[in-house]
Amino acid sequence: MAWVDQKNGLVADTVYCDNELVAKDVAFKLPEIAFATAESQAMGAMETPLIGLVEAMEATFTKIGTDLGLVKASTPEKHNYEIRYVQNNISGDGASAPVGCKAFITGVPKGVPAVEGEVGSGSEHEIALAVYRYQLYVNGEELLCIDKLNSICRINGKDYFSEIAKHL
Repeated sequence: MAWVDQKNGLVADTVYCDNELVAKDVAFKLPEIAFATAESQAMGAMETPLIGLVEAMEATFTKIGTDLGLVKASTPEKHNYEIRYVQNNISGDGASAPVGCKAFITGVPKGVPAVEGEVGSGSEHEIALAVYRYQLYVNGEELLCIDKLNSICRINGKDYFSEIAKHL
């Protein structure tokens, strides 16, 4: 029987904005890759993914506390964000080891989050990003790279947009 390594929880994470640490040990959400679709007629309506064309992407992360990191990460201009996180891996022999992951995101904040507070509680601010470029590495290996401005849709080493581009 084949064994699939078990990933069981994040150990730590950091968020960088333009190479400056702005958040640590926070919640984040990397972009969903949703392919554009077209409707075809085949025994009625049928939706078909247009592989290589990607819908708008969004990423979010939570910034704890109000400080210069919050302002830097939400300044309304293009930024390069890097989210580093470590997940625990358990192999078939029961050995446990950390696996490093990195997400590189180029985008623009969708706004400056509201600042809310309550005595005795920390403040949390969710920063939403309009994503133009998203590249994900796990254990040093690129899993995907979506670059909307440069027509790249590379998943598991195959660039799906290059199949389209060669006909243009």
